[in-house]
Amino acid sequence: MKLDSYKDAGLLVSADLANELAPLERNAPLPAREVVAALSRILAIDPPSVAQLTQAHVPAFAALARRIRAVFVELQRREVDAAATALNALLAAHPAHPHLAKERGVWRLHHHPHDAPLVPMWTAICAAALAEMIGDGEAQRLGTCQRPDCGRVYVDVSKNASRRFCSLTCQNRVKVATFRERAGKRRTARKNR
Repeated sequence: MKLDSYKDAGLLVSADLANELAPLERNAPLPAREVVAALSRILAIDPPSVAQLTQAHVPAFAALARRIRAVFVELQRREVDAAATALNALLAAHPAHPHLAKERGVWRLHHHPHDAPLVPMWTAICAAALAEMIGDGEAQRLGTCQRPDCGRVYVDVSKNASRRFCSLTCQNRVKVATFRERAGKRRTARKNR
């Protein structure tokens, strides 16, 4: 699957927000400067966004992360209608306003108002990118890692949309656990003969 750079940015930031920011709020509130550092890593794809980022943005980005995580949870449950409803609510609150912007001498299509504040801008970008995936019939490419105790989300860009894990590390851990379980069953079966 080939993504354009704009959709790519929206999908990558969506996944990173869901993976890095949503869990932070669940455990215990972190100092805002630590959350700003995490947001700076997430938004590094767009240096002007990082330059605008302040501690005042933390609550709104945390709320956006929770809403995006909820979309991935609905998709994991195969509840595409619920995910679409959640994205429509985000788009209604922060509508996409497509316009052309010249970047490094090249015209690019953007999906947010050119003067949008930071969080509404990224809400529109993320919601539009996720909505486009669902609208293109590619909801199955927005996944959640199948390794127990992981729960990280990912965007599957493989040719055949067969990804099931967030990383090779998780995939290998599941393979090793499955191998050990089968080996244990074989040993038990041999002992019982």
